[in-house]
Amino acid sequence: MIRSTYLVARRDYLGYVSAWGFWLGLLFTPVILGIFILAPTFAQNAQPTRYYTIIEQGTDFTEAMRAEMSSAEVRTARIILDPMSIAEGEPSETLAAFDQALESGASVAEAFEAAGGNPATLPRADFVEVPPPVRTGPELAPFLIGETLIETADGPQPLFAALLVNQDTQEIEYWSENLQARGLITAARQAEQDLQLDRALAAVNVSRDVLTEARAARRDVKQQRVRSGDDADVASEVTQADQAPFVVSIMMAFSLWFLIFSVINYLLMGTIEERSNKIFDSLLTSVKLPHLLAGKLIAVLLLALTLMAFWGVGSSLLTWFMRDSIPDDVGTFLGSMITAAANPALFVPAIISFVLGYLMYGSMFLALGSLCDTIQEAQTLMTPLFVMLMAPLAMLAFAVQDADSALIEIMAWVPFFTPFLLILRMPTEPPIWEVLAQLGMMALTTYIILQLATRVYRAGAVHGAGVNDVMAFFGKLIPGKKSAA
Repeated sequence: MIRSTYLVARRDYLGYVSAWGFWLGLLFTPVILGIFILAPTFAQNAQPTRYYTIIEQGTDFTEAMRAEMSSAEVRTARIILDPMSIAEGEPSETLAAFDQALESGASVAEAFEAAGGNPATLPRADFVEVPPPVRTGPELAPFLIGETLIETADGPQPLFAALLVNQDTQEIEYWSENLQARGLITAARQAEQDLQLDRALAAVNVSRDVLTEARAARRDVKQQRVRSGDDADVASEVTQADQAPFVVSIMMAFSLWFLIFSVINYLLMGTIEERSNKIFDSLLTSVKLPHLLAGKLIAVLLLALTLMAFWGVGSSLLTWFMRDSIPDDVGTFLGSMITAAANPALFVPAIISFVLGYLMYGSMFLALGSLCDTIQEAQTLMTPLFVMLMAPLAMLAFAVQDADSALIEIMAWVPFFTPFLLILRMPTEPPIWEVLAQLGMMALTTYIILQLATRVYRAGAVHGAGVNDVMAFFGKLIPGKKSAA
């Protein structure tokens, strides 16, 4: 048994890793993820600078608009300088140096450099204001459609948009032929909101500085927790080490979902290919059916472990080479995450969930794939399983806000979702009996599915059953439905 299972596993595993498509997927997956992460920045820097003008009798709205555009630039610079402090809402020396330079009259780029940043990393301005070429809306037409260009520092350019304050209706009109780009009109609405706020404050002799001072004087809300062994009246502040397990659990749950979703396609495609090429007959002459199933599941499991090892080693090497450029607070948080991931209370349930979840879904895809001769037939049977796999992914959104919510707690008792949701709940320290009960239910469900998958696999691989047989079987279960004969 062991030798035949090993031979099947080795045959399939070497077949997968020797395919050029596997290595392309292995190498390009991090590249694709990086593109998704950096795409907004690339897109912003790649698009041309757009020029706009403001037409009004006076300067109130113009000044408010300029202040809003400057504030947006400052917010972007602060996020680039210290994203961790911005995300956690905590002050930092870097941001303090940046703010101090701005107060001294420095530009955003100069303040960014004074705080230790490289001005070259700042995104290019999306919109640049130019003097109004005309004074009325109808006269803007040739400029907006590109028939007449405006003079800019980069030479003659088309006018992208114009903001006109109508003196009769006091409405702000946004003129532009581009109906998709919403950044400028959003900034205009925020500028008008700030302008009206300033006017309302001025009507009661209150300066905007009062609001600024009130925000600066606000007290910080520190999160505290009671630690085991401490006195009941002694509290300790929540640290990054306390928050790390929740971040790690979400990353583990998503990684488990991504790996299962990725590797089960190998089982599906390989099974369909072997069925259509009549390879089952040759295999079953030398290997028993249970050994064949076990070997195929082990081969793809090893494939998943290969992916994990490759990405884990690659991430470790990248972190090692970039260790000097990693900020201290980021390095400390990464260390806390590694410590949390190595905690047996989180690591052991994650490994068990991965193995059982893989066996559960892998055996289902393996069995259903044995009933199909083509991809088109497989889509009919696989759609419900793909929908089922989407549900845990949606739960991640709830876990970010509250991993101990009643919804996740209830859904974790569904064996098909337990592999993913149990990991999410581990940092909340659920009762040990609950964890063992959910693991037991998941193991029992996996065993039952393996037994049923063996029978379905036998029907498809040995007896030639197909999609039509499955449809006929479910048709018999519908009350009142009669056979065509």
